[in-house]
Amino acid sequence: MLSRLVSLGVLGLLLWAAWAAWQPPVMRAEPRPVLQHLADRPGEASELWRVVSRRMIVPKAAEELGQSLRERGLPAILIAHQEQVELHAFDDPRSFDKREDAVAARNEWKKAGFDAELIKPDENFGVALGRLYMVAYAQQLQRRLDNAGREFTYERRLVLIPTWRFTFAPAPYAEASALWVQVQAMGVADPVLMRESRFHAMFGDAVAGAAP
Repeated sequence: MLSRLVSLGVLGLLLWAAWAAWQPPVMRAEPRPVLQHLADRPGEASELWRVVSRRMIVPKAAEELGQSLRERGLPAILIAHQEQVELHAFDDPRSFDKREDAVAARNEWKKAGFDAELIKPDENFGVALGRLYMVAYAQQLQRRLDNAGREFTYERRLVLIPTWRFTFAPAPYAEASALWVQVQAMGVADPVLMRESRFHAMFGDAVAGAAP
């Protein structure tokens, strides 16, 4: 029985390797040190701590979260600045000399159910199939493109874009930890509990003078 399970496991690995060899570049979720509950522990009793919400790249999402925090009586401080964010770009691999040819290609993609857009990165025209910042959404689009059986290109690069987070007034560890639990219970993905010194090293310029 054990030998049969081992054989099935080896077969499964071989099938997976064959499948992976034919896939376009797959996006990996890189570690996000400021988007997890840090494993810091309290030190000196006088040391202060901060709760920081997840990063948001959509203004409406930041607005809705801010409203939700206010409704719950949580006086949040907005952190608005620019950060390097990973962009996942999907394109039609073709380059077109004439705009009408690019428009025809874009319309083909639209008929296939994709949100294609015309682009002009240089002297020629191209067709963009998606510009996504979240790995999960990029993987969904990649699967749709794979299932459509149409050729496409993929590029991953860092771009500087506006981002938003919320933080709160610094507090002793016990108080900040209780607030972290409260924010987590709201469904705010991955709020962070970090030392005040670490917070200022990462976000000090964005919230200078905002904290009481």
